[in-house]
Amino acid sequence: MLLPAPRPPRLVGCTPEGDSQADALGACAARWHAYLASEVDMRIDPCDDMLVDTPDGREHYRLVGLKALELLADAMLLSGRTRPGRILDLPCGGGRVTRHLVRFFPEAEISVADVDEGKVEAVTRQFGVRPVAASADFTAPLGETFDLVFVGSLVTHFDEALYVRALDVLLGALAPGGVLVLTTTGRSWAAEAQGRDVEAGLRARAWWSPAATWLSRGRYRASGPRSAIEGRYARRGFGYVQVNSWTRLYGRSYGSSWASPSWLMRQVEHRPDIRILGFKERGFDHLLDALMLQRLA
Repeated sequence: MLLPAPRPPRLVGCTPEGDSQADALGACAARWHAYLASEVDMRIDPCDDMLVDTPDGREHYRLVGLKALELLADAMLLSGRTRPGRILDLPCGGGRVTRHLVRFFPEAEISVADVDEGKVEAVTRQFGVRPVAASADFTAPLGETFDLVFVGSLVTHFDEALYVRALDVLLGALAPGGVLVLTTTGRSWAAEAQGRDVEAGLRARAWWSPAATWLSRGRYRASGPRSAIEGRYARRGFGYVQVNSWTRLYGRSYGSSWASPSWLMRQVEHRPDIRILGFKERGFDHLLDALMLQRLA
């Protein structure tokens, strides 16, 4: 006997009350005006490894912070919630985004977390924010909740199991009505990684010609990223390749992942307490996608 197909879950709980669109637009505009009139602390701590110390590199570093604010403003407009009281920046790194958050949300309590305790110490000292303890492998909840959580390039380095576990912990850290902005690598990033092999003249191994593969001295071998993209990513929408140097540095598998929009939606569509606000491809640093989710009250 055929079993009935599972019914899609109905969203439970009420949509948190927020500003009207007109009021939300006005509130976001006021934040932007105040932010642009303020002075962002652009002193870079030596621990910050995201800075390329050239004039172009410093400008790019600054613009990445601005793109984060644009995503948060998008999320505020979509949710109508423009006055977050508690904000989390994870991972904070050396403060690439934090330095902008303290100017854009001067009235909010801003917290930071990172696997590198030295960076957390430097950021809390420089910007007056508070540290939050977070499990490096996301096996434990954060222990507190936030109205707004921004996650820069983090899950972009996780394998599938760790990615799913991290997403669950991050959603659990949302207060009722809280919003998560998660940046991730999607189909555009996957196409670029695949294209690098094509441009280099590398092709996948030909099943019918092992001799030609051997004689080519590896020219027919695709790189690890391309193999992952043309294999698991093509089949399931998620691909991962480990980077050994990063894995040794962090003491666990760490590399590059690719998550398609459809795979991402499958991870959250079974959650009746989570509302999908939006998905913005190449919304962060012109490279990463951004998924915006809200916890229902």
